[in-house]
Amino acid sequence: MKQDFWHQCWENTHIGFHQDELQPLLIEYFPQFIEAEDSRVFVPCCGKSSDLLYFSKRFKVIGNELSAIACRDFFHDNHLIPNIKQTLRFNVFEQGNISLYQGDFFSLKSDSFKPFDWIYDRAALIAFPEDMRSQYVAHLKSFIQSNTRVFLLTLEFPQGEIIGPPFSVTQSEVEGLFQGYEITKVATRDLTGQKFARRSLPVSKLVESLYIIKG
Repeated sequence: MKQDFWHQCWENTHIGFHQDELQPLLIEYFPQFIEAEDSRVFVPCCGKSSDLLYFSKRFKVIGNELSAIACRDFFHDNHLIPNIKQTLRFNVFEQGNISLYQGDFFSLKSDSFKPFDWIYDRAALIAFPEDMRSQYVAHLKSFIQSNTRVFLLTLEFPQGEIIGPPFSVTQSEVEGLFQGYEITKVATRDLTGQKFARRSLPVSKLVESLYIIKG
């Protein structure tokens, strides 16, 4: 999707993709995969997700978000006052353990950061159309070091029943995009007839899947 599409979503408050509560599969499964030395999490296309606060209780959290509105709303909604600094390509909103880099994900350089123990993708991959997903994953891989694990959530539904985003991403596509990586499908959640985030998607079947991916 073009950047203007996402800017307009936030400007017009068309944010059906925003999940008000903590992600259920995150709460249920993430604690069992944490290692004692884990301390840093990267969250691409983070929006104003409350999952950032969940991570910040233990981890240093680096988020990336295109929209300045989303970054400001995250801190405002959680009664936090950020320090804001400008770099060449990003505005950085910081408070406590949370730093949000507002700007284009594809301009974010992995060598600007210490290595991450985790990458959390709740709704980034599924936000890109098919012809952009390989580009997204190729850039995401630059953030994956030998000890980095990816906590990836996807949606699957019959192709053609809706025009995304979100987009359906199958297990075979995940395996193709991350070929050469260790991929474990940990859990699925049948959301048929239920809301995804704030939206009711008009699809005949809707399944959310959790993958743990290791470099």
